[in-house]
Amino acid sequence: MQALASAAAKTLTQYLLRLTPYDMMRSSHDFEDVKAALNERTTWTIEVLRSVFAIRFANGGYFITPCSLLFLLMAETMHLHYGRLPPLELKKRVENMGYATFSILITIPDLGIIIVRVAGILAASPSLVLAAFLIFLSAAPSFILPLLIRMIRNPTAE
Repeated sequence: MQALASAAAKTLTQYLLRLTPYDMMRSSHDFEDVKAALNERTTWTIEVLRSVFAIRFANGGYFITPCSLLFLLMAETMHLHYGRLPPLELKKRVENMGYATFSILITIPDLGIIIVRVAGILAASPSLVLAAFLIFLSAAPSFILPLLIRMIRNPTAE
């Protein structure tokens, strides 16, 4: 059982690291590019979450409003805490924390966008079956297209 949990945690960590700037951080020497990418990413996340919060707050989304506010608070706090550091200080803090840990930490507000959107679909949908279909349909391009491309590039030998 412990081996299964360990394998699942390792797989989840590898999947999350593919969503992050992990490789860019590990290969960067001066961290100027990393800082610019993190600031751009965090600014985009803050803008998206602010728009979701404003729309849901005006429409009375009682579950989605606190969720979007929570992820917005996380994104703004990280932006204030890490976005203003000089590149070398940012690099030192990332190295102290660990590249993988920092990468996953930075990605949490981005995943919050997905969580808030899924919660919005569940709240707006009249049935769970329709909600599940819409969630699957919205997520399909991110996992079906890469699978199709992989199958086209590496056809099986018959």
